Amino acid sequence: MATTAVCNASPLIVLAKAGYLDVLNQLFDHVLTPAAVKQEILSGPADDPARIALESGSGVDVVKLEPEVTPLAYWRLGRGETEVIEYARLHPGTVALLDDLNARKAAIALEVPVLGTLGLLAKALKGDPDAFADEAVQRLEAAGLYVDHKVVAVVVETLRKG
Repeated sequence: MATTAVCNASPLIVLAKAGYLDVLNQLFDHVLTPAAVKQEILSGPADDPARIALESGSGVDVVKLEPEVTPLAYWRLGRGETEVIEYARLHPGTVALLDDLNARKAAIALEVPVLGTLGLLAKALKGDPDAFADEAVQRLEAAGLYVDHKVVAVVVETLRKG
């Protein structure tokens, strides 16, 4: 069965800056991002690794929601987060890649499968918990991701148990 993920800006930006963007295509058959997320990334600096990746065809395809989400849906979340969740909701089985806690809670409430950047990397490095705990987490933090080290400890312990 093919797996599809729809990605918000934060995971794309952090993974690209940390040098882990290829993890998306390792874990999923199809990686998508909504037009609102593309706009957000393209409005950033010209030397941003996520922007360069999107402009050069990184294996992340841009999708447009049909029908578009009502403006009322943006009341609590950003447009990109809303489009990620809505796309995943309309396409059952699609995983929403989100880091924002409120967006993750909304996705879970709507029964949309969700993963954050930390979870993505843990999944990719499941055979090497020490690489995850050491190098990967440091690279994510250097790329700008807030990392709760209590969560990292729990993830590492889970990875070690197999």
